[in-house]
Amino acid sequence: MSVFSFDPSSRLSIVALRVKNRDQMINFYCEMLGFKLKTEENELAILVAEDGSHERIWLEESPRATERFGEVKRLNYYKVEVPTLSEFAAVYSRLVHAKYPVIQAEFTPDLCQFTIVDPEGNQLAIRTPETVSIDETSLLTSADQNKKLSSKARIAELGLHAQDVQEECRFLADLLGFEFDENNIAFQTLTDGEFGISIVKHDTENVKIPSHQILGLDFLKFQLQDEQFEQLLKHVQESQMKHYLDSKQKILTVYDPVGVEWWFLR
Repeated sequence: MSVFSFDPSSRLSIVALRVKNRDQMINFYCEMLGFKLKTEENELAILVAEDGSHERIWLEESPRATERFGEVKRLNYYKVEVPTLSEFAAVYSRLVHAKYPVIQAEFTPDLCQFTIVDPEGNQLAIRTPETVSIDETSLLTSADQNKKLSSKARIAELGLHAQDVQEECRFLADLLGFEFDENNIAFQTLTDGEFGISIVKHDTENVKIPSHQILGLDFLKFQLQDEQFEQLLKHVQESQMKHYLDSKQKILTVYDPVGVEWWFLR
């Protein structure tokens, strides 16, 4: 049996969310968080960082999808990492001045992070690796609210709900080569930094609803080098994992046990 692990040249390019009100979500992610709208294609809105070309978030309007607002779904949370304290302060300041609810905030030499919930109930944390000892007042005073996210802003971590945690962990470890740290977070080192996945047990039936039929997390999209793509394809086939491969053999997709679709492109 072959083995597979992400090469450091691999990149998480997109996190895709199914949404009810695309315009409202575009406004939040652009005006509050600092992303830039790259383009709109039918029901799809593609978001990038202000000075970068890499797509980060897809918002796909799905008016017929099951809503389940306020209920536990497959996405527990996700984290957006911004590279500098100044970008972090700008996002926080925009939210505070707009009186947008902040669930939790911590500004210490060990962790600069705050948590919010977007207009459709997706919980996300904003963090920066540039940690210093600073209080909220100083952070707000130093903030330039006009500063947008730079190209190094990225999705750094996902939290998923699973009815069977061990099954999801086996998928991550055995099929995709994720390793686990001391906090039992699965991680891979990608081209723009470490990417982690946390799995939390929950008995919600919402994880059984196909991701294209319910609002929230739909799929993840990774960019691989040719050699990596071939290795993964061979590994998936040898594992007898149900998958989709397009006719040009440039797109490979699989579903994990909690119903998230993983796209791999070369």
